[in-house]
Amino acid sequence: MAIGKISNFKSALTLGGARPSLFDVQIYSPTGPAGLEALRKSQYQCTTTSIPGLTITPIERQYFGRTVKLPGEMTFGTLSTTFINPEDYGLRKAMETWAEYINGTENNLAGSVTPSEWYSELKIRQYTKDGSVAIDYDFVDCWPSAVDPIELSYDTTGAMEEFSVTWEYNYYTSTAQLTSTDLGDQE
Repeated sequence: MAIGKISNFKSALTLGGARPSLFDVQIYSPTGPAGLEALRKSQYQCTTTSIPGLTITPIERQYFGRTVKLPGEMTFGTLSTTFINPEDYGLRKAMETWAEYINGTENNLAGSVTPSEWYSELKIRQYTKDGSVAIDYDFVDCWPSAVDPIELSYDTTGAMEEFSVTWEYNYYTSTAQLTSTDLGDQE
């Protein structure tokens, strides 16, 4: 059994490994609904998110009495974000306005029959410890499918209100901004 050296392990973690707290989320306004200016503040108010997983669903076929698995469709995991709610309720109101445009609460009608007017883009950007951009995840054709409640309670003191948003999207792409050469990788 080969046991690696600690120095090999440390050298493989260039810059000490990525940190989950060095990120921001930018939501871009869709073209249809008006009054979504507060979305520009999303990078300062988003406190949690995750990079969704990818799944390639296998297609199973029988061949000479055996099951053969072939790669099928790729599906993308759920994207969720949590935001701080400032007293102006700007971001929360923007999410409600966006949802209203997709499907009106009073008349059950959309603000537009053209989905491209309510689709938008969302970017998760991760940073290195020195502030450089490490990687961008760009979510394409996204829209808020659930805006969670804001919990209110007399018992809660010393905290800020938060709410979560679940997003639907068609796919995402990732673009690494740093290469192994940028990080001084020695092979």
